[in-house]
Amino acid sequence: MSKTHGDDDWNEFLATITKRWQRHSERKQDRSKRREKEIMEAALRVFSRDGISRSRIGDVASEAGVPTSTIYEYFSSKEELAYAVPIAHLSKFYTEYSEAVKNKTTAHERLSVYLWLATDFARRNPEWARTLYLEIWPSVLVTESVLRHAFDDYVRIILFLIRQGEARGEWSVGQDPYETAAILNGSVNQIIITWLLFRKPRNLPKAASAIIARAMTLLESIEVDKKKLASDPPRRRRKTG
Repeated sequence: MSKTHGDDDWNEFLATITKRWQRHSERKQDRSKRREKEIMEAALRVFSRDGISRSRIGDVASEAGVPTSTIYEYFSSKEELAYAVPIAHLSKFYTEYSEAVKNKTTAHERLSVYLWLATDFARRNPEWARTLYLEIWPSVLVTESVLRHAFDDYVRIILFLIRQGEARGEWSVGQDPYETAAILNGSVNQIIITWLLFRKPRNLPKAASAIIARAMTLLESIEVDKKKLASDPPRRRRKTG
């Protein structure tokens, strides 16, 4: 097995991503840090309730109980504040995931836990999930923000585990890992969005487990022998009537 797909490499890879976003979410210390946290929590409530486009910095200041000028001491614009909110929670998600997979030894287990935890984290943080999945993720502006790098890291973990499973022989090689990652991630995102909009399914973790189990069968399918398929002549349909 290539060392790039070993457990040491996996642990280093995951630790790098987790530490990167921990550092980014802990920009200040003590009193200043607490005030920043209070502002982000207030912004999350406002954005989740009213939507980012309809919210104003003044609304966030009122919710946080501080002057508008105080907001600008921490964030230069509404957009910067809007993107700082999900980054702080993504840092918590990566930390939770790192703990959850400490004793998982296969790529299959690590990937299944990752996808399931994403849905459960959304369930436990509905205001954050509503802001991220319904407001920020669809925005074209995210391509120009630091948050885009957080999204990239989110998908990079899925890609790493897909390739690790291939290298270890847990599933077949040959399918495009980017397409597989898009399908897996899209399945999870869709069930979260449906839950946010309609509160269905009622039991999100249970429904997510079933969806993830079905989606994971994409990785377990047997690779088609393309040479044999190409050499076999197509069968003609029997004429009827």
